[in-house]
Amino acid sequence: MSANNNITIEYYQDNDQSLYSILTKDIRVMRYITEKAETETEATENFKKILAYNASHNDQTGYYKIVDQETFIGFGKLSWDENHKIEIGYMVLPKHWGKGYATQIISTLLNLVKQSTVLSQHTVYAIIDPSNGASKHLLKKYHFTSVWQGIEDGLPSEHLIWCP
Repeated sequence: MSANNNITIEYYQDNDQSLYSILTKDIRVMRYITEKAETETEATENFKKILAYNASHNDQTGYYKIVDQETFIGFGKLSWDENHKIEIGYMVLPKHWGKGYATQIISTLLNLVKQSTVLSQHTVYAIIDPSNGASKHLLKKYHFTSVWQGIEDGLPSEHLIWCP
């Protein structure tokens, strides 16, 4: 079963905390990200940071909720790091895995970068758990190349750079 092409991305808003929490409190989603589910307190604090980031940027970067018609699918992000590079990332609810949504999210986010004269001048990268074969395969499909692998913040990590 594959997803249709009706996803929309919308910046997270104040009333979306519960949607974000559904993702981050699920160990299946967080297994390859932090290796642990977030507590309600952690989810609340991280969501506040998301809202603050979204409020302070108006350049197409930010944290997005992903919706297919009216069904919440997951999370997508494009965010600046301290080195003026753009990190891309996504999370999909387990009940929507294997339906092509991650492909659509990555494609949509990369299109935002391509369409922006500012963003398209910067390096786009992803950080994954090297054992997450599905994400690695998807990113390679979109011309991401592995540039580093090791332990970062106590977790196995692999950095991939987008080479369009």
